[in-house]
Amino acid sequence: MSVYNEEKYLREAVESILDQTFKDFEFLIINDGSTDKTGEILKSYNDPRINIITNDENIGLTRSLNKGLKIAKGDYMARQDAGDISIRERFEKQVEFLNNYKDICLVGTFFYIINEKGRVLYKATSLVSNDELKRKLLTGNAFAHGAVMFRKKCVEKLGGYRTQFKASQDYDLWLRFSERHKMANIPEYLYKWRLVINSVSVKDKFQQDRYAALALKLSKERKKLGKDRFQVFEESGEKINMQDFIGIGSEDKIFCVNTYNYWARILLHKGHYKDFFRFFIRAFFSEPFCKDNLFLLLDFFYRSLILVLRKIKQIFSLRILRQER
Repeated sequence: MSVYNEEKYLREAVESILDQTFKDFEFLIINDGSTDKTGEILKSYNDPRINIITNDENIGLTRSLNKGLKIAKGDYMARQDAGDISIRERFEKQVEFLNNYKDICLVGTFFYIINEKGRVLYKATSLVSNDELKRKLLTGNAFAHGAVMFRKKCVEKLGGYRTQFKASQDYDLWLRFSERHKMANIPEYLYKWRLVINSVSVKDKFQQDRYAALALKLSKERKKLGKDRFQVFEESGEKINMQDFIGIGSEDKIFCVNTYNYWARILLHKGHYKDFFRFFIRAFFSEPFCKDNLFLLLDFFYRSLILVLRKIKQIFSLRILRQER
């Protein structure tokens, strides 16, 4: 688990791992140059399974995860994000799965999406079998990064996470993974992924999407040519300039609005109006005249009108029933 300024939810994340029904594990926690109370919280634990590695400066998630891969002693590696929660039986069921299916190198799970207070917003499912997951990965990610467990040797053969990816590093790894190894998802809800309005996964979704598009492009190059351009550059020793590949420019702000809009739309459709308003207000004040915000507001009024009409219908139906009695 890599941690950077996650004091608010850190204890929940750590204790969800320490409370696992499967007890035989080493818990590597990489404090990636946090400036809040993360360090103090981690030092408060006296569990011999915890191994805290502190980076002198913030080096980012990708490099921190690779650091953990090198230090880890176990045959299996499980991911956990510092704002999320693992269900108590998660490790037990994933270890049992990998023990029973020797040809599977990576296993994820279904997961809950929760809000900042821990309330379940909705359940996120995925495909289960290797063939289904390989097809799904050609259109988008099929795993919750924090919910996966994999065989360490399989990831080491791939060279770990590619440090050029500041975002969507997991998607790039899964695509490379799928070209050599089998994978699966356990169809049980064993993880809680927290939706936080100021989190990197929300604020930087545009950047994540751009890196994900690049990962998919490189995957297609490998299938066609046997290697992708990153591998060619690495072999030649030529430096890779990521700006040439993803072209993130001054339009970031408008895409950030669409990120808040994206989550607001999902929350609206799931009927979580309080959480919807929080995300919609953030999107609106970032860019008041964005057409996506207008369409979303119209969607809200339409759904509200439908709810009101249904309520009126119920009231009239009850009155008619009482009169008949």
